[in-house]
Amino acid sequence: MHDIDTDREPKDVGRLVGIFIAPQRGAPVVARNAATAVVGRGLAGDRYYHGTGTFSARAGLFAGARELSLIDAAAVERCNARLRAAGEREVSAGDLRRNLVIAGLDLRAHRGRTLVIGAVHVVVRSTCPPCGYLGRRLGVDMRSALRGIGGVRAAVARGGRLAVGMPVSGLDDG
Repeated sequence: MHDIDTDREPKDVGRLVGIFIAPQRGAPVVARNAATAVVGRGLAGDRYYHGTGTFSARAGLFAGARELSLIDAAAVERCNARLRAAGEREVSAGDLRRNLVIAGLDLRAHRGRTLVIGAVHVVVRSTCPPCGYLGRRLGVDMRSALRGIGGVRAAVARGGRLAVGMPVSGLDDG
């Protein structure tokens, strides 16, 4: 599906600190220590892998638009700072319903680039802005809390096993 040149030099290094899967639309997310990423599908067992996520029926923004969503750990911290400033309760990374949480890497700066997590390659395709659904679900204004930091959408270019603690590198795709 995607050509991957594994001889390219990695740049920027982060770490996979969270994996979250919801088995069906509206179900609570479940934290996992490991998961399998599948090309063209996403994370095995997740609602979008099965095509049953809340937004599965919407037209795709790009091929693989619903395969994976990622957020950086710093964005979760900034989100909670905004919530505290507004007098709201804090949320967990899992509450944000993104599949992968990455520490130490600015995901938005990698738009259009390949991230390598262990043997898995994902291509960051677009931002993943917060929606009204998340705010209704949590009972707080998540559009304001996540404005500009809502994460990214990615397609799986090379599947394999993901595990919490794995390094995440950005490839120089240029």
